[in-house]
Amino acid sequence: MTLELYPASAHNAFHGTALQYPHHIDEAVQQIHGACQGLGTDEKTLISVLGSKSPETRNLIALRYKELYRQPLKSLLKSETSGDFGRLLRMISTPLPETEAQILRDATQGMGTTESLIVQILSGRSNDEMNILKRTYFDLVGKDLAVTLNSELSGDFRKVVMAVLQSSQVPYNPAVHNAAKAEEEATALYKAGQGRLGTNEEVFIGILVKAPPEFLKMMDSVYVAKYNNNIAKAVDKEFSGDAKKSLNYIVRSTIDPYPAIAEVFEKTMKGFGTDETGLSTALPYPQYPPTGQPGYPPPYGAAPPQGNNYPPPGGYPPPHQPQYPAPGGFPPYRGFT
Repeated sequence: MTLELYPASAHNAFHGTALQYPHHIDEAVQQIHGACQGLGTDEKTLISVLGSKSPETRNLIALRYKELYRQPLKSLLKSETSGDFGRLLRMISTPLPETEAQILRDATQGMGTTESLIVQILSGRSNDEMNILKRTYFDLVGKDLAVTLNSELSGDFRKVVMAVLQSSQVPYNPAVHNAAKAEEEATALYKAGQGRLGTNEEVFIGILVKAPPEFLKMMDSVYVAKYNNNIAKAVDKEFSGDAKKSLNYIVRSTIDPYPAIAEVFEKTMKGFGTDETGLSTALPYPQYPPTGQPGYPPPYGAAPPQGNNYPPPGGYPPPHQPQYPAPGGFPPYRGFT
């Protein structure tokens, strides 16, 4: 499925629609401003105002704060908070397109982000949201995103990234995307990969990134029936390194994103201690089925992890609804400033 990540106000701002700020948005802005006045910062108020809000409300708060005080909200919070707590507040108080544009910028400037995170941000996007992200990146960096990534990346991973960035996903049309077409495309995918000596990367990647989610599911069923393994396993056999991780993520998150979403939460809370930065990175994203509701998949069960690793030390406040992360199995981003 295609996940709509950006709140409605981000779409409205991009298309030039005038934004309306309800009274509670102005109240929240005043509370934040007041919490940062005087000696010391009222962190409890910041938690209360920002921690329980939806992505749409937080986006409006960030936009309104800048309008009223001529300063980005994230800049205020950077001067008033520190550590993992400060990073969390800055991320959830920055408009999501800007957050992602900054992550992409850092990923091409040696700021500690794994290259694989690039595909986590770019894949699964509607065409409209891809355009929002490209415009935001240009406004932030002053460079075209495609030109930058093409010059900075290499190998099959570059082919994956450029295909995702430049190939608009075809809208699903039942009259076109039928069983016969699914068999045709599944066969073409096999012939570009497992059915030949050497992989035709451009054809293989192009088929995957252009297929609408409903159609990719149909293709996967055909592929299993004809070739005794699914498309994700075919990717694993034909690619390696970041290209394999990225394409595998594209397939998994397109066909059924929830296991990938759950996997990220689990990985941040496994082992010794909690990956607080990983959890912080998860919070800016839109709401999807929370733990214990339909959609949270096995093997993780119906309850969040318990014990010493959850919640994080210091007690991040739980959001009103769990927020889903940039999903996938890659290391968490640590460069947001």
